Amino acid sequence: MIRSSIAHRMLAISVAALSLFAGGAAVAESQYGTGTGTITAQANVKLSVVVPKLILLRVGATNTTQDTVSWTSALSIPGATPTTPLATAANTNVDWSGAAPTVTTTTAAGALTVYAWTNAGAGTINCAVAAWNATGGPTNANFTVATTGTLPHPGANLGACASTSFPSNQVATGTWTYALGGTPASWAANTYTTTITYTAQGI
Repeated sequence: MIRSSIAHRMLAISVAALSLFAGGAAVAESQYGTGTGTITAQANVKLSVVVPKLILLRVGATNTTQDTVSWTSALSIPGATPTTPLATAANTNVDWSGAAPTVTTTTAAGALTVYAWTNAGAGTINCAVAAWNATGGPTNANFTVATTGTLPHPGANLGACASTSFPSNQVATGTWTYALGGTPASWAANTYTTTITYTAQGI
């Protein structure tokens, strides 16, 4: 009888412990009040809303298309009548005065629409110019970028790439227009290419 009683007590304690353990994971906060007059009991519930950070950046075309802004230098051979060289020619007569040819650079269709958005506390855009494929041509500082709209280019020229900011939860948009200056007559004949990388960051 003693053993049976002890066994029943141990079983009851085990069931109670399991009940407490099982209920502990799901039971909300609880209190009780007692006494006379106004009595109170409180229970607190915490609310949690998770909003993941998102940042968007578009420069020019959509999807995976990479825009290319191109310029071409045009040469003119001085003489009694200046001559524009043909695209392909060999052993072609020309009335050359002996002065150095003049070189001008065509105006590129260098205007790109830019969009940025983030729900982070603050958004920034930085730019970096990769190494040119060859030397002897224009420098980064020869490329200026004018801005219209609410999203300024990070730097007035590509030689001064810096950082620009835009507000949270608002679509910032602008048009970046690239222009090429410098001294084309001093550049060696070649096709010069590089890539600008714009990085949007949300903090």
